[in-house]
Amino acid sequence: MPGLDGKTVVLTGASQGIGVVIAHALAREGAQLVLAARSGDKLASVAEKLGRGALTVPCDITVASERQVLVARALEHLGRVDILVNNAGVEEIREYVQQDPGIITRIIDTNFAAPLQLTRAFLPHMLAQGYGRIVNIASLAGRIGLPYGCVYAGSKGGLAEWSISLDAELAGTGVKVSVVCPGFVANTGMFARKQRKAPGTLGVSAPEDVARAVLMAIQARKPELIVNPRPVRPLMVLKALSPGMAVNVARRLGLIKFLRSLASK
Repeated sequence: MPGLDGKTVVLTGASQGIGVVIAHALAREGAQLVLAARSGDKLASVAEKLGRGALTVPCDITVASERQVLVARALEHLGRVDILVNNAGVEEIREYVQQDPGIITRIIDTNFAAPLQLTRAFLPHMLAQGYGRIVNIASLAGRIGLPYGCVYAGSKGGLAEWSISLDAELAGTGVKVSVVCPGFVANTGMFARKQRKAPGTLGVSAPEDVARAVLMAIQARKPELIVNPRPVRPLMVLKALSPGMAVNVARRLGLIKFLRSLASK
């Protein structure tokens, strides 16, 4: 796989979790990076460890004015932006009736609305230069459903469908859109916060697996990449044909019971 020497990348959600692993993977391939997240201190720590002079832009991507600052600083610093990786995300495992309305809004704004708006901001520049790669980090939750995480699943499902739709719309322009859909990822997100191990029923991936999928999305230009050690497309097909049967399978695998236990913590 050819490297990314000379390519410029904006990465959101770069201060923790999978974002840090993605940042290191991109840096190893020679990319010039602009790292965005809300925590300036954490971003500075990540940039220091990269050792490649990455620009850090502390910002909240759900706020229009702060997105504008990110776009302006990225273009000023890099001169051009070749790749946008929309990685920032918010998740909460909780009964829907128990979820705070503010958290619902935060999940939708971060996981779905902000990637759309950031892509809209960078897309004219990519189209003008005749090259661009947009990689969106969604989730298998958005493809097969996630009881006790239905807002998260809905936001990631919307992101996945929008990505595939936009990729088809941009055919022939030199700009490609890909969506990366990880299943359970060890030692990150809800598993790190709740100090629980991801269930092995459907398989568990490492954060490095997601980072490799991002690189593959950039290089191979596939519209959708599933990151999971076990085959899940049959379950995706079953869900499309019969959602009720897919739920029954998930129940028999113990997935719903596990998610219910997380929601109660």
